[in-house]
Amino acid sequence: MLEKLKGFIYQEKVRWVSRFLYYLLILLLLFFMYGFNNASAGSYIYNDF
Repeated sequence: MLEKLKGFIYQEKVRWVSRFLYYLLILLLLFFMYGFNNASAGSYIYNDF
Protein backbone atom coordinates (compact mmCIF):
# COMPACT_ATOMS: atom_id res chain seq x y z
CA MET A 1 0.00 0.00 0.00
CA LEU A 2 2.76 2.45 0.93
CA GLU A 3 4.74 1.56 -2.17
CA LYS A 4 1.70 2.23 -4.37
CA LEU A 5 1.23 5.61 -2.71
CA LYS A 6 4.90 6.49 -3.20
CA GLY A 7 4.69 5.36 -6.80
CA PHE A 8 1.67 7.56 -7.36
CA ILE A 9 3.26 10.62 -5.73
CA TYR A 10 6.51 10.31 -7.66
CA GLN A 11 4.85 10.14 -11.08
CA GLU A 12 5.91 13.08 -13.21
CA LYS A 13 2.34 14.14 -14.05
CA VAL A 14 1.32 14.18 -10.39
CA ARG A 15 4.40 16.17 -9.42
CA TRP A 16 3.80 18.66 -12.25
CA VAL A 17 0.14 19.17 -11.33
CA SER A 18 0.94 19.59 -7.64
CA ARG A 19 3.65 22.17 -8.39
CA PHE A 20 1.29 23.97 -10.77
CA LEU A 21 -1.44 24.17 -8.13
CA TYR A 22 1.05 25.29 -5.48
CA TYR A 23 2.36 28.18 -7.58
CA LEU A 24 -1.13 29.08 -8.77
CA LEU A 25 -2.24 29.35 -5.16
CA ILE A 26 0.68 31.63 -4.36
CA LEU A 27 -0.07 33.80 -7.40
CA LEU A 28 -3.75 34.06 -6.52
CA LEU A 29 -2.94 34.98 -2.93
CA LEU A 30 -0.62 37.73 -4.15
CA PHE A 31 -3.34 39.04 -6.45
CA PHE A 32 -5.83 39.07 -3.62
CA MET A 33 -3.37 40.83 -1.32
CA TYR A 34 -2.07 43.46 -3.76
CA GLY A 35 -4.10 43.31 -6.95
CA PHE A 36 -7.29 45.08 -5.96
CA ASN A 37 -5.73 48.50 -5.47
CA ASN A 38 -5.78 50.91 -8.34
CA ALA A 39 -3.18 53.64 -8.87
CA SER A 40 -4.99 56.22 -6.76
CA ALA A 41 -5.90 53.93 -3.85
CA GLY A 42 -3.68 54.35 -0.85
CA SER A 43 -0.19 55.67 -0.58
CA TYR A 44 2.64 54.20 -2.52
CA ILE A 45 6.08 54.40 -0.98
CA TYR A 46 7.65 56.41 -3.82
CA ASN A 47 4.83 58.92 -4.39
CA ASP A 48 6.35 61.59 -2.14
CA PHE A 49 9.86 61.60 -3.63
